Amino acid sequence: MSTTESASPASAPEPAQEPAPKKSGIGKRILTYIVGLIVVAGAFYAFNYFSSDVAQAKVGDCAVVSGTSTAPEYKAADCGAADANYTIGKTGGTSEVCGNGYDEYTQTQRRGPKTKLCLAPLLAEGKCYAENVGGVGAKAVECTGSAAFKVTKVVKDSAAPQCPEGEEAQSFPEAKLHYCVGAPA
Repeated sequence: MSTTESASPASAPEPAQEPAPKKSGIGKRILTYIVGLIVVAGAFYAFNYFSSDVAQAKVGDCAVVSGTSTAPEYKAADCGAADANYTIGKTGGTSEVCGNGYDEYTQTQRRGPKTKLCLAPLLAEGKCYAENVGGVGAKAVECTGSAAFKVTKVVKDSAAPQCPEGEEAQSFPEAKLHYCVGAPA
């Protein structure tokens, strides 16, 4: 005779109960949001910094600065370019003190670096220049009554030159750039 065993419902193993899902605390969620915001803000700042010609400028680099003194426009340029009108003498934060003779270019971004450049003008030997009124950079002009001064000598990468009597030295030591300037002839 065959015997069959039947399982009784009481002897069957009960299905495992799943634990209730853990609820994350409100503090953990707030911390996650804050960390996320910091990461996004850091990425935004880094993008502005690395995509800004002004923030990346180094002493000795050249630039074309155009526009007016109240709304200048900065563009990095090769120092041999015909339109390059400045070389960078100093870089720093907005509290940087440029010194005598330098023009200043300050870039303040709402969410990015705040940078000041101290700019030394790029002038050509033998040329005359007019006083700068409302614009940026010295403007080359004919050596007539409208000229304010004439550049008689340009010295780069060395000590300031001995200028002839009646001429004065205009030096930008951080940019390693010196001029002898005198009255237009």
